[in-house]
This record gives sequence, structure tokens and C-alpha cells, in this order.
Amino acid sequence: MIEKVYCADVKPKMEGERVRLAGWVYRKREVGKKVFIVLRDSSGIIQTVFTKELSEEAYTKAKQVGIESSVIIEGTVKVDSRAPTGVEVQADKIEIIQNVEFFPITKDASDEFLLDVRHLHLHSPKVADVMKVKGALMQAAREWLLQDGWYEVFPPILVTGAVEGGSTLFKLKYFDREAYLSQSAQLYLEAAIFGLEKVWSLTPSFRAEKSRTRRHLTEYWHLELEAA
Repeated sequence: MIEKVYCADVKPKMEGERVRLAGWVYRKREVGKKVFIVLRDSSGIIQTVFTKELSEEAYTKAKQVGIESSVIIEGTVKVDSRAPTGVEVQADKIEIIQNVEFFPITKDASDEFLLDVRHLHLHSPKVADVMKVKGALMQAAREWLLQDGWYEVFPPILVTGAVEGGSTLFKLKYFDREAYLSQSAQLYLEAAIFGLEKVWSLTPSFRAEKSRTRRHLTEYWHLELEAA
């Protein structure tokens, strides 16, 4: 069996090589006697092309798959400047892991609809790029803090009192008493500096504010530092 490669790893220098790809159908179109499938995985996208000449069986299957179907595709790399990444795979084999007959998200979907189907919107390369950037930023922050002698601590999210304004607390029932979702880890970090001197945490924070602006989020991730 050919070892799987990621979409972004297929380069022009690999022209003529046989590759095996696995991912999801990002785009699909039929032009004449060809079926074009743009395959997506965590690394990016690549165009694959199916024709009867290469494989009638694969061509027939390619016509049947829907957007966001899970597939495994094998074929030969070919350089083509018209392809989205300048290279494509002339496919002669496709295995349909799960076929999706209908995918509800279209290019003109409203923000409200995308929030309602957030679990599906996470398929979007744009959303995936945002998550990659956030992950890279946090990795860089962790590396710097570690090298500079800071200790990461893990304060609780359920608390018994306010850190800032009491009017923005999310109240909840905690067995036979009241508790709140944390607004900030500040008080716990201030207590921890007497044992560790330089501490930091990354925790979710909650503010009971009815707003959808970037400055007033009801939930967000809070990077906080305290030093003695």
C-alpha cells in the first residue's frame, strides 16, 4: 500500500509519482467527460481529476460523491498551472469512506446560520486557519514563558465570588449553594506568587454581558500573568 501524503506536501517536483491522499471533498465540478474534485485535509487542498480513460470505475464513483464526503484517492501527480496549487492528481482510484448527500453550508450563508451549524462550519479552511494561528500563538507564548522561568498554574473555573464587577457574573447552582463562572484567575495567581514567584494561566473567562462586539464577549480565553 502506498503511504498517505498530505495535500500540501504534493509539489511540482513530484510530477509522475503515484500518491495516496485522504480527506474530504471540498469542491466538485463536472466539465465535459471529466470530474474535478478538490480534496481538503488539515494541511490544505489539492485538485484531483477523474476520467473514464484512466478508470471508468473511479470516474463513476467520483460522480456520486457529495461535498464533504470522506474519501481516499490514489493517482499520479501532474503539474498544471490551472490547478489551485499549480499541481493536480490524475486519479484512477477512489474509496468512499462516507458519502454526504447534502451539505447545508453555501458561500452566501448568513452569520446566524453559521453559528447554528458551528460544528459543520469548523470544516472551513478559513476557520481551520484561525485555529492554527491561535495554536501557534499559544505555543509561542508557552515557549517564551517557560524559557523566562514562569510557572503555569491551573486555577478553577467554578468560583464563589467576583473578581471584578458582580453585575457581570454568571450565577449557577452548586449543590446546596451558589457559585459563579470565573471572570479572571487574578486572585488565584496573586496567591500562587508567594510559592512560585512568577506564574501564569490560560483559562476560559466569562462575563454576563449581552453583546456581540469584540470588546464584550460572554466567553473568551484569558492569558494572565502575575509576579512577586
